[in-house]
Amino acid sequence: MGMRMIGGAAIAGTFVLAACGGGTGTSSSGGSSSSAVTLQTGNPTTAQTLNEDGSSLLYPFLQLLETPLNTAYPNITLSPAPGGSGKGITDTISGAKDLGGSDAYLSAGQAQQNTDIENIPIAVSAQDIYVNLPGVTSLKLSGDVLAKIYMGQITSWNDQAIQSLNSGATLPNTPIVPVRRQDNSGDTFLFSSFLSATNSSWSNGPSIGTTISWPALSTEVPATGNPGMVTKCKANPGCVAYVGISAQNTANSAGLTLVQLQNQSGNFLNANPTTMEAAVDAAAGSVPDNLRQSLIYQSGANAYPIVNFEYIMVKTDQSSSDKALAIRTFLAWAISASGGSQSTYLDKEHFIALPASIVSKVTAAIANIT
Repeated sequence: MGMRMIGGAAIAGTFVLAACGGGTGTSSSGGSSSSAVTLQTGNPTTAQTLNEDGSSLLYPFLQLLETPLNTAYPNITLSPAPGGSGKGITDTISGAKDLGGSDAYLSAGQAQQNTDIENIPIAVSAQDIYVNLPGVTSLKLSGDVLAKIYMGQITSWNDQAIQSLNSGATLPNTPIVPVRRQDNSGDTFLFSSFLSATNSSWSNGPSIGTTISWPALSTEVPATGNPGMVTKCKANPGCVAYVGISAQNTANSAGLTLVQLQNQSGNFLNANPTTMEAAVDAAAGSVPDNLRQSLIYQSGANAYPIVNFEYIMVKTDQSSSDKALAIRTFLAWAISASGGSQSTYLDKEHFIALPASIVSKVTAAIANIT
């Protein structure tokens, strides 16, 4: 497993980092020439509140960071809110919020139209699949089977396609109740990316997005946010639901059954630090300077198939030098092993730290904020 250490020098004062990304003042859509990046961080001279909304998967983690950030930098207050990744992206683009939390990076079209928006990863997350199937305490599923469920092609839990993945198990003929997000959701982006990677009909149909045209099913149940997904799944026996890993404790407490997912190598896995790290390490070498990188369905025997960077969306041009300083400082602190990337915070939400191999690119992107 790769190292997950980031030096404390990244969180205070001025330092120079040799980076393989665009230098200070370069947009995230810029080139890949190596340059020295100067990143200035510290406590602003005036009080700055960083208003954020977006991903309900990232939201609990940002809540954990509020107090320690303010303790380290008394003039910086982080004020996060949920609302879905799509809201985080659109509110950042419009200027309604300083920061937008997102499980999804900007689409190609969004990136082309908004070259002043940076996609800043601050942690690595994952998505769980849960079922509410009384009497069944262990279940294996594949992306292909999940796609067929959400397209209405598989409608009962004892379908042969599911039974074949669960040899020896006795599965009931309970009707399947697909639960899905109705808000503009990064979790939908992750889930639809997994389905697209494993089922060509899904890829050529609903495809990928924070919002998609869901196949019309009379059995489906819409929900808002990860807490809503857990609540609706608990209330509907026979359900299947995709849930961000930061809601894992809530889902387990609700009595839902965590599914083992088939990865690209054919192995069935749950998300944990080892399987998440295997996925991110498989993709780390191909992360571009703009940091828009999918970690879905990576190769490797131990790679969990639904892993993602948790992004903060932010404009490069800020209203004041103190606001820019506050944002740079927060982001640099958030990815530091002596700051927000301590296991004290990450473990509570089942996140892991960024791989050291991409930190120089992330730091170069942070340095663009002025």
